[in-house]
Amino acid sequence: MLKSLNFINRVTVSSLPKSRNFTSQVNKQTWDKYVVSNKKPVVIDFFATWCPPCKQLEPVLVKAVNDYGKCELYKYDISEEEGFHNQFGIHSIPHVIGFYNNKIVFEFKGAIPASQVKKHLEKFDEELAKE
Repeated sequence: MLKSLNFINRVTVSSLPKSRNFTSQVNKQTWDKYVVSNKKPVVIDFFATWCPPCKQLEPVLVKAVNDYGKCELYKYDISEEEGFHNQFGIHSIPHVIGFYNNKIVFEFKGAIPASQVKKHLEKFDEELAKE
């Protein structure tokens, strides 16, 4: 079931080196541009710098997104802004959510293997085929 994102107020993303599928910052002023109005699917990785499973998932997620090539990846550090992640029902990290056309397409929790990340990303194909 796809969920609407009309409640979004503000997102802060950790500083990351820029690469093909990362942006260094998303905030209230840029959320619409990078997520809501984005013509491509978007993956948000909710994480914390102190979280070992988050560190384990990051290279797997980056490689999977780069290999998939049809979406953009952003990271949201839950310790930088209290409360925002609660709107998504996030109670543990890592927690990854895929958005397309202002709706949640998939989500998963934990440091999962690359094969499972790929299966989640392929759910975007179903949404892209509707276009």
